[in-house]
Amino acid sequence: MSQLNVGTLNVGTTQFTGDSSTLNSAPAGTITAMLTGSPSANHSIMYNGSQWVPTLMEGRLLALNVYTSQNGTHDSYSTSSGSGTWTKPSGCSNVLVYVTGGGGGARINDNNYRGCGGGGGGTSIRWIDVSGVSTVSYSYGSGGRRARNGGRGSTGGTSSFGSYCTATGGAGGQSDSPYEGGHGGTASGGDINIPGGGGEMSHDHNREGGGGSSFWHKPGSNHHCCGGTYNITAGQWGSGGGWGYYSQNAENSSDGGAGCVIVYSYS
Repeated sequence: MSQLNVGTLNVGTTQFTGDSSTLNSAPAGTITAMLTGSPSANHSIMYNGSQWVPTLMEGRLLALNVYTSQNGTHDSYSTSSGSGTWTKPSGCSNVLVYVTGGGGGARINDNNYRGCGGGGGGTSIRWIDVSGVSTVSYSYGSGGRRARNGGRGSTGGTSSFGSYCTATGGAGGQSDSPYEGGHGGTASGGDINIPGGGGEMSHDHNREGGGGSSFWHKPGSNHHCCGGTYNITAGQWGSGGGWGYYSQNAENSSDGGAGCVIVYSYS
């Protein structure tokens, strides 16, 4: 049998002393016999200064919910909006929420003169105490459509998580007066509120440009369209649409990307 030789050993309220004391077994038959209170699932054992007590572990990630029409691949995109209801998982006390509005559409032209990217959607980030609620409604905004040979690209849609936080979509680009890329969307209600990036503007036939960035994504541009590479200009995850060089714009996807709502649930 293994032995532990100690000078002084305190176990609970029992003290063993003596330079040659030998302890062959703990006085408590089980761990629970040493505790004040009964532990349950997801409890840890904490010493509160006078006794050992079971305590619920806080800050554990319980679930991750991503609400968007984007699928995460580089060669596809979506402008579709959506809405629904988030349901609190068992044991959840707090959530960390990211809300991003839809990206604005670009203005494109079938000639060698000008293009304007759409603005990126804003992003609101918030830590929320949800101990008193069981469900929260959410919505993610649509991506704005591009405008071709006239007018301004469409503004992206607004995203929200209940009444807690909101992010608006980016504005569309306009290569006629006032000759500007789309302004970024705004955000409100968050602990951190980040505006979307503005779209780029070209006043020259020798330049292409991108849409405004969202918190998650930055679209690019191209010169001559080749196969599926036109998706480089597509907005995704709330970014604005970009544009390519004159006649190839007819094939470009210069729409803004749909927004998103992402919810991290914690104990």
